Amino acid sequence: MKTNRRTILMGAMAAGIHSLAKSSAITAAEPSATILGPLCLFAKHLQWLSPQALADLLAELDVAGIEATIRAGGQVEPEDAEQGLPRLTEALARRDRRIVIMTTGITSPDSPHATKVLKTAAELDIRHYRMGYYRYDLDRPILPQLEAFTRQAERLADMNRELGIVGLYQNHAGDRYVGAPLWDLRQMLESISTDAIAVAFDVRHATVEAGTSWPLNWAMIRPHVGAFFLKDFEWVDRKPTNVPLGTGQVSPSMFATVRESGLAVPVSLHMEYIDHNDPELINACVAAYRADRQAARELIGI
Repeated sequence: MKTNRRTILMGAMAAGIHSLAKSSAITAAEPSATILGPLCLFAKHLQWLSPQALADLLAELDVAGIEATIRAGGQVEPEDAEQGLPRLTEALARRDRRIVIMTTGITSPDSPHATKVLKTAAELDIRHYRMGYYRYDLDRPILPQLEAFTRQAERLADMNRELGIVGLYQNHAGDRYVGAPLWDLRQMLESISTDAIAVAFDVRHATVEAGTSWPLNWAMIRPHVGAFFLKDFEWVDRKPTNVPLGTGQVSPSMFATVRESGLAVPVSLHMEYIDHNDPELINACVAAYRADRQAARELIGI
């Protein structure tokens, strides 16, 4: 009896080891489809660079591309999208870089130049754009306003599906933004799938607005997340002030949550602590992006 039991046990262990080795081999041969990224840089502070210099910087920093500013005063004016977007795309492609996300002011199909911008982007295989914001009027009842914004977002979602492009709504910080508390954004998107409109989860704004309850907000909004925005802040005179990535109030646990989210979504690195309006600060902006890019490697492994 002892011999038989021992034989059976040894056989089971061998089968288990064989199964584990086979599983490991499959895992090695077939990398997970849920790899975080691609990583891009929000280009607001880099608009003073020529397209070629920008592409060179992206290659140096080993990032896939940019979150391009396709809005008034941006890299491409919305009315010039049909000519400007292909030019910018071509310049980046020379260094094998691309527009990962567009930043726009689009909030509905009726937004100025919305059809032109989104149709041109879709033709260029740009699959994500950041939407403009919905803002509450605090002198009026809030819930009817949220209902109206939801109907507006649903119309835009229909347009996005037709074009094969995803709108990203960023949770912001402030007392008038839809999405600052995140619960309203979850309600607005309840009837909209993530292939049409998803959430750009901003770790800085999520921390400003939720404090220590951010894990609850994250658990609630996670099924709707279609991108991550990275930046950091500290409190100065009771106001949130932007600081280099990893040096402020955003919890290491939140960065770990991003790293371990299992979401294969774009990540945009935002550097917001230097004035973007002064061209003489471009060298400082580039240096800051170099430092924040290294911090992103250390914090979320991307």
